[in-house]
Amino acid sequence: MMGSGKSTAGKILADELKLPFNDLDELIEREAGMPIPEIFNRDGEHQFRRLERDLLLNYSQNLDGVLALGGGGLQNQHLLDHIKLQGWLIYLEAPAEVLFQRLQTSEGRPMLGGRAEDDLFSRIDTLLKQRKPLYRQAQITINTEGLNPREVVQKIIQKLKIYDAIS
Repeated sequence: MMGSGKSTAGKILADELKLPFNDLDELIEREAGMPIPEIFNRDGEHQFRRLERDLLLNYSQNLDGVLALGGGGLQNQHLLDHIKLQGWLIYLEAPAEVLFQRLQTSEGRPMLGGRAEDDLFSRIDTLLKQRKPLYRQAQITINTEGLNPREVVQKIIQKLKIYDAIS
């Protein structure tokens, strides 16, 4: 979910594992030649999701590293299953209240843009409830509440070692 720390933790994880890091949102912006909010404004959410899905399928096929997905990147069961076949899917879990605190001053998030404080919390809570059934299917779940990014990464590495994914 947006605000969970995917990009921050992903960069640290990649560094710790000495692997390349990519952020799907950055790949989308590079491919489209414009920022995500502009894609939403010009082409709509449907076109953005199509581009996101296509890039995710393409990059996940040959990825050797860490890829931070967008909060809406897991669009359906088929896509989620594909990603899990390609590597480890990690869900950075945080309650809506924590996400709200992290996202209050965040800009450039079309799914939240221009909302009053009460409406912002409601939107975050609604999106989280809609997406959680897909998120929860990740092979690894890390509750990020009260943890700094380095602590999150250490928990991820610990879980990967348990599953013998890294030595």
